[in-house]
Amino acid sequence: MGGDANPTENHAEILQCLYTSQYGSHRDRVPEPVEGTCAWVTEHQKYKDWWEKETSGLLWLSADPGCGKSVTASFLVTYLINQLNAIVCYFFFKDDSEEQRSATFALCAILHQLFSQKGSLCLYAEEAFKCKGKKFTEEVDTLWNILVEAVTKGECGNVICVVDALDECEEKTLDPLIRHITRLLGPQTSHIPLKFLVTSRPYHKIEMRLGSPETTIRLKGEDEVNALTADVTRVIDKGIEKLESYWERPGGLGYLRNLLESSADRTFLWVSLVLEILNDSEDDSTEEFTNIATTAPRDLAELYTKILDKSTKPDKARRILNIVVAAARPLTLREMNVAFKIKREHNSIKDLEDLPQGFEKTVKNLCGLFVRVIDSKIYLVHQTAREFLIKGSSPGDGNWEYTLCPGDSNFIMTDICISYLSLEEFASDPLVLVGDYSILKESFDNYVQKYAFLDYAARHWTDHFRDSKDQQRELFEFTRLICEAGSERFLTWLQVYWFHVKHSYKCPKDWTHLMIASWLGQGTVVARLLEEGGDIHARTETYGTALNLAAIRKDEDITRMLLQRNVKAYLYGKEYNILHVKRPLGLTRLVHN
Repeated sequence: MGGDANPTENHAEILQCLYTSQYGSHRDRVPEPVEGTCAWVTEHQKYKDWWEKETSGLLWLSADPGCGKSVTASFLVTYLINQLNAIVCYFFFKDDSEEQRSATFALCAILHQLFSQKGSLCLYAEEAFKCKGKKFTEEVDTLWNILVEAVTKGECGNVICVVDALDECEEKTLDPLIRHITRLLGPQTSHIPLKFLVTSRPYHKIEMRLGSPETTIRLKGEDEVNALTADVTRVIDKGIEKLESYWERPGGLGYLRNLLESSADRTFLWVSLVLEILNDSEDDSTEEFTNIATTAPRDLAELYTKILDKSTKPDKARRILNIVVAAARPLTLREMNVAFKIKREHNSIKDLEDLPQGFEKTVKNLCGLFVRVIDSKIYLVHQTAREFLIKGSSPGDGNWEYTLCPGDSNFIMTDICISYLSLEEFASDPLVLVGDYSILKESFDNYVQKYAFLDYAARHWTDHFRDSKDQQRELFEFTRLICEAGSERFLTWLQVYWFHVKHSYKCPKDWTHLMIASWLGQGTVVARLLEEGGDIHARTETYGTALNLAAIRKDEDITRMLLQRNVKAYLYGKEYNILHVKRPLGLTRLVHN
C-alpha cells in the first residue's frame, strides 16, 4: 500500500476526510469461513460470466437470512485480492451501527481503499474537496462521480467493489447508490473497468431496483440447494471435530452429524448456534448431546426464545437488549458497563461503585448466545436476532419475540445518557478546551477517555430523545439540568457534541436552553419553554436568537412557534425581519397559517 509518486497537495487531508468508518474492523466482525466453504460461488457459471466480462458488470448474490452471505462476501474479498490483477475495495452494511448504514460511508470507504492503493487518484477528489471541504463526503452523487472519474481516467486497471448486505443500507441513500450502479451497466458507461459484486436478501424492493436481467447477473443462493447443503455439512464436520478434540473423543461423536444435518435446512446460523450450545454443555454423554441436537427448535425464532428463556434474570437481560437495539453504534464493554448500571438517583461517578472487570461474563450470563462480544464491543448474534426482538405489526410468541418497542428502547437510552451527563463531575471537573488544534485535540481525547460514557452520551442523547416520541414530556425536567445556560455541565457535553458535529465552527458558550432545543429540533421542549416565558428573546453575539437557529436548521415547526411568540431574529447585532431574507424557507406562508 501507500500509493505511488506525485500525490496531490491535499492527499493526506482527502484521505482523512474519506476515513469516515472503520471499514476494516467492520469486516473483521464477520466470522472466518470454514475451509472449503464459499468456493462454490467462484466455480459458478454466473460468477465466471461476471468475472470474464471485459466491461463493467454487476453480480448480485442473493440468499435467505442466516445462509452465510456476509461470510461469503468476506471470502470473496480475500479471493479477489489474490487474483492480483485488480484493485479490490469493500464495504459491509449493518443496520446496528450508524457507520454501516449509509451509502455515503460505503463510497467513502471504497474511495479510501482506492486512493490508499494508488495515491495519484486523489487528484480526482481535489475539486470537490476545494469547493466543499469535508462536506463532499456526505453526498452520494459527488462521491460516485469521483469514483467513476478516478477509475475511468486514472489508469488504475480493473477495480472491483464488494458490497455486502445492501438490504441493511438506509432507504434514503440506497436509492441513489443502486441507481448509479445500474447506470454503470448502460451502453454509455460499459467501457469503465469497474465491477460490483453485491449481496442481499432476495427482497422484492432490491429486485425492483437492481434493474433488468440484461444489466444484472444474478446468482440466486436460495436456489443453490446442493452447494449450500455441502457447505453446511463442512461446518458441521468442523464443529464436531472441535467437540471431539475438546472432550478427547476422536471419532466418537459422528452420530451427531446426521442429527444436525437433518435439522439444519441449509442455515449456517442455526448450525453455529446449536454447535455453541453443544460446546457450552458440561455433560458430554451421548444422551445429553442427543437431547440438545434433537430438541433444539428448527425455527430460528423458537431457538432464540429458548436461548433467552434460560436467562436467570430476564429483567436485566431485557435492559441489555434494549440498550443494544437502540444504541447508535455498538457499545464497548466499558460503555455498556456504565449504561447497564447507571440510574437517575446517581449523583456522582463514585455512586456507580467499582464497575466489575469481568463484565463480558455478566453479559454472557444474562443473554447467553443471543449476544456476541467481538473486540470488546457488544453485538446481537445476527440481524435476524434484531428482527426477532423489535415489535412489528404482528404479536410474537413467548416472552421475547417482538417485545421491544423502539420508542421505549430510546426512552431508556435517553434516561441513561442524561443521567450520566448530570453527574457532578461534569460541573466540578469540566472540559476546558484552549490552545491550537493539536493541544485542544489531546485535551479532548484525554478527557473523553477519563469518562467512559461521555462521548456516546454527548453525541447521541439528542437522537434518543427525538426517538422517544410520546415520552419526551416525561423527560423534560430531566433535560433542564444538563441544558442550564452557562453551566459547566451544559458546556462540557455541548463541546463534545460540537467537536464531532460542527467541527469547523467555534462552539458557542452563551446558548440558552431554548437555543439548544431550537438547534436540535426539540419541538416539545421549545413549546414548554415558550409557555414558561423566561428570557425567550435572549441573543448571542455569533448566532443571534433561537429564531436564527431554527431558521438555520430549516425547522419550519419550531420557526413557526417562535414567530408566533414574536421572537426576533438578529444579524450582525441588528434586528431584521426573517421573512425578508433571500431564502425565507417558505416562512411567509407559515406565519399566516
